[in-house]
Amino acid sequence: MLHYFWLFSAVCLSQKSHLRGVRDAVRGIPRGLFTITTEGRAVAAIATLPTGRTGQLLALAILCLVLGGVYLLLVSPILDLCSQREATLADRRMLAPRLSVAAAELPELRARLAELQASATTRNIALEGASDAIAAANLQSRIEELAKSAGVTISSTEGLAGENRGAYRRVGLRLAISGEYEAIIKLLAAIETAAPPLVLSNVQFHGVLRPTAQSQTSRLDAGVEVYGFRRTDTSISEKQ
Repeated sequence: MLHYFWLFSAVCLSQKSHLRGVRDAVRGIPRGLFTITTEGRAVAAIATLPTGRTGQLLALAILCLVLGGVYLLLVSPILDLCSQREATLADRRMLAPRLSVAAAELPELRARLAELQASATTRNIALEGASDAIAAANLQSRIEELAKSAGVTISSTEGLAGENRGAYRRVGLRLAISGEYEAIIKLLAAIETAAPPLVLSNVQFHGVLRPTAQSQTSRLDAGVEVYGFRRTDTSISEKQ
């Protein structure tokens, strides 16, 4: 029994010394910040908050701050994303009718392209002849036919030196012609639309109007240079 008495006394003394140490530690802290329980433990208490009108304003300010943070972090990015998607949908709605029209015209455009490709393949685009002299002779014959049909007289013909233009040779003639103004214009238009394609250059009207004895119309003298192209590859020209 004596042994248990001394053990109980020792426990009581240790609890009292522990409580005394805690009270000494918090003795210098203002009241209201800490509360000491019956077990001798120091527990942090909530600081006294303002009440009344000041407390309400403070609570309202905190609420506004929280709501503003939520808006900036969550609501604003979602609204921006929605506006961007709406703009994208609006652009697609505007493009939809145009795409529909283009899709409807696509078969017709393809047929037109095939027609143009076929006509370009079968069309003669170069003068016939394995040399510049032969090509110039063919060019002269073609111009004489056009001049005869237009009612224009060719006074003289002069050959021009050929020039290399890529895979082609340019062959040209300098012509002196005479006839009525309307007939000369008709000849020039026929040369521009001839096949194979021909190029007009250095067109000059010179002299004065010379009245004819049979009619009241007048004739003009003119000079013009006409160029055509022949292929330098004779095998291709022979196929054409």
